[in-house]
Amino acid sequence: MPRTIFLFVLLSLLIAGCGPLSTPEPLKTPTSEVRASTLPALDGEWTIKMTHSGGIMGLSRSIEISSDGKFTVVDERANKTFSGQLSADELSKINEQVTSAEYIPAVKPDGMACADCFIYDLEIQENGKNFAVQLNDISLPNSGLESLVTYLRGLIETALK
Repeated sequence: MPRTIFLFVLLSLLIAGCGPLSTPEPLKTPTSEVRASTLPALDGEWTIKMTHSGGIMGLSRSIEISSDGKFTVVDERANKTFSGQLSADELSKINEQVTSAEYIPAVKPDGMACADCFIYDLEIQENGKNFAVQLNDISLPNSGLESLVTYLRGLIETALK
């Protein structure tokens, strides 16, 4: 008899634990509206500055370009500075990259932490308008700015060779 009561209680507990008394509601998904923003048009005088830093090796490089084509590249780790003049084709390419870019902010900035990622600080100033953003290796591909950042990185690499 005690064995039967024990089995009955055990079976009752197992059955009761198999299903909730109420139906749970699904978690709400964040519905923050993501808006693309266009970068300033490169009319008149402008400057573009990008700092490329971080990574496991502690990289710290920057490029600053002005509307007249003059540029300066700095590699802080190697203590190198290089100044030069971009060609008309290179200036045209930058103008094309900026004009066609639309910045799309990250939906989950709290999920964008990345140990040993590269950080890209991009700033564009044009006729009193300022656009500034910080990206990393995780947020860059979906930002709408990957081709511009890649092009600027290429200019840095070329200048430091």
